[in-house]
Amino acid sequence: MDYDVAVIGASSAGLYTAALLARKGVTVALFEREREIDPPRRTYILTPGLERVMGEIPSGWIKHQISTLEVETKGEGARIPLAEDDLILERNEIRKSLAEGAEHAGADLHLGLSFVRFEEAGGAVQLIFEDQEGEENTVTAGTVVGADGVSSSVARAAGISPPPAVPLLQAEIHLPAGWPRGLTKVWFDVVETRYFFWLIPESDSRAVVGLIGEPGRDIRATLDRFLERHSFRPLGVQSGRAAMHHPRMRPWGRVGELDVLLVGDAAGQVKVTTVGGTVTGFWGARAAVEAVTTDSDYPRVLRHLKRELDLHWWIRSRLECLNNQGYDQLVSHMSPRVIEFLSENDRDSMKGRFWKLPFLQPRFLPLGLRLLFRPPLYDRLPFPGEDG
Repeated sequence: MDYDVAVIGASSAGLYTAALLARKGVTVALFEREREIDPPRRTYILTPGLERVMGEIPSGWIKHQISTLEVETKGEGARIPLAEDDLILERNEIRKSLAEGAEHAGADLHLGLSFVRFEEAGGAVQLIFEDQEGEENTVTAGTVVGADGVSSSVARAAGISPPPAVPLLQAEIHLPAGWPRGLTKVWFDVVETRYFFWLIPESDSRAVVGLIGEPGRDIRATLDRFLERHSFRPLGVQSGRAAMHHPRMRPWGRVGELDVLLVGDAAGQVKVTTVGGTVTGFWGARAAVEAVTTDSDYPRVLRHLKRELDLHWWIRSRLECLNNQGYDQLVSHMSPRVIEFLSENDRDSMKGRFWKLPFLQPRFLPLGLRLLFRPPLYDRLPFPGEDG
């Protein structure tokens, strides 16, 4: 089999990459180790940035919409009405829809084939896959796009440092009585988690409650304590691992004369403030497609996305310095002008705008300067190649 581009991994970013390439007339195949595209269920909350990157969101993707975000610390709280609704989607349905779109555009989908290694033969680099019966298959391509997740086999084979990763755990619950159907809430309590807890309505009657895991802590026990404290009864559990961006990441490489580009979780294209990566993974897919179809430098076309992700990494590194009193202070400074700013600027479009906050609320400036020189409460954010 011979293709212009081989996309390895039927992640959302991988399927989107394959579809975009096929629409541009590139001969492209996508290879996925599973025999069918049917990942475990997981509820996503995405910003309107999804529409900015895709142009038009396929019908049926949006299951619910969120109009308000509420933030609670140990002693403070704030409510932020969103100028544009956040969107609730379900991973399984997104990937099935993207697979149909990629095939319809002309991409070949090969399921049940696991990428094993790169192999040089006669001056060319071949891709070796193994089917479910252990038989090897050989593929040649001009470019390889690795979209096979945080434990990317493509990255390892190409000598590219993988991103750090964190576990995620969500419990499905009945939406509490009287809870506004369009309200998402996050709780900050660094005694329990250095990140935050969340409750996200996924319909008029159900919600997910979850958190991000940390080294040395039992994520299930932490979630169970939170559920019990708020009298939430779990109906089911959704779990997984997510990549974490780091400014030192270089999600590209070469094997012989073969270009290797990573996208999505494999590239660590995830906002570490929220561990959200669907929209940014689609940005990465578009950058990879631009690099392939215009013969452009992938690092160059990634700059816009990298700067956005670097900003989120920097924000997260400063939040690591806060104790519960610090979070109280941060939220207490959310003046009407700050809330209006947060309402109008979603989490996928902070680059170029974040600097305005000290002008909207001068109290942020001394707080920010103290955090700039304060050591984090935790050792450090993980580096590429480490598991979180």
